[in-house]
Amino acid sequence: MAVAVKIYQRETKELTLEPRPERGKGPVGRLRREQEMLPGVVYGHHQEPRPFKIPGRTLERALAAGGRNAIFVLKEAGNQETERAVVREIQYHKVRGDVMHIDFLRINADEEYTASVPLITIGVPVGVSIGGGALQHSLTAVDMHCIASQMPSRIEIDITGLQIGDSIHVSDLLASEARIVNDGDVTIVEFFDYQCPYCRRMAQQLAKLNEEDPDLRIVYKEYPVFGPASTLAAAAAVGAMRQGKYEEFHLAMMGV
Repeated sequence: MAVAVKIYQRETKELTLEPRPERGKGPVGRLRREQEMLPGVVYGHHQEPRPFKIPGRTLERALAAGGRNAIFVLKEAGNQETERAVVREIQYHKVRGDVMHIDFLRINADEEYTASVPLITIGVPVGVSIGGGALQHSLTAVDMHCIASQMPSRIEIDITGLQIGDSIHVSDLLASEARIVNDGDVTIVEFFDYQCPYCRRMAQQLAKLNEEDPDLRIVYKEYPVFGPASTLAAAAAVGAMRQGKYEEFHLAMMGV
């Protein structure tokens, strides 16, 4: 299946780091609380790991502006030497969600490596907006192998024209992006008809009731349902309406 693919290259961002003599849970905790600094480590390329600290707001702004998938040019305060790195791991607070620690991996711009690249779908499929189907995402990132300077920040695929029963696999992207190394049989997204036989039968019954007795004024919204239980509930409500207990019945089927 032909899929429209758009590749976004990684941005380059600069960060100035400060040496971090603080070690251990206590000193590092005070670093966060009292100085509002965040700890981190730069490692890789057969060099010694380099602990650093950076103002928390500076790091969070860089990450919020696409830094999670950027190439960083790192330099130490008072030193003009720089090195390139990418985000390897970010540790977050379990409750607040704040950044607690970050690891950078040194890279060579001409060196090949494998990285996980976010996979983003754009558009609302015809199978969802018109056909009443449901969309299921099975893959949100792909692994890519290329030189560091050409590693994308994200990949977008347009799913607007897909119908119920269609699916997109990794193999559908390989024609336009051969650097992806995932198994071609892996499913990215698929579209299916969410309505079970009970749902379809209920929709048919309600449509027929509306035709036979317009005064019932049934307002039917299509959502997934729990099957026979919802069918019985609908039948009971229609019966109550015919006895004059309700003037209007709003049926919003939910579940599955």
